[in-house]
Amino acid sequence: MEKAFWIQLQGRQRFLRLFGDSSKAKGLRSGLVTLKSKEEVGKHNTGSCEEIIVIISGSGVVRYGLKNSFKVKKNSFVYIPPQMPHNVINTGKKLLQYIYTAARV
Repeated sequence: MEKAFWIQLQGRQRFLRLFGDSSKAKGLRSGLVTLKSKEEVGKHNTGSCEEIIVIISGSGVVRYGLKNSFKVKKNSFVYIPPQMPHNVINTGKKLLQYIYTAARV
């Protein structure tokens, strides 16, 4: 039987995996990312997963595809389709924090 769980979001570490190991979720991954000013995650894609990004503090840019981008700030929601290269960049002066969730399709 699967169990419900909760995690207290805290700290300023760059990456905190919320779930995604085999003991907690079947095909879903999620984490909290904290970026300092001018820091970026790095261009990547989530393969066969679609991904959502929810900005919870700060501001920045989400680059996707070859030359596209969204300006984002607190309370922004971004959808990234499978196989889409993307990067999150903190363009503000304060910490940028976001939660990502990726699921296999």
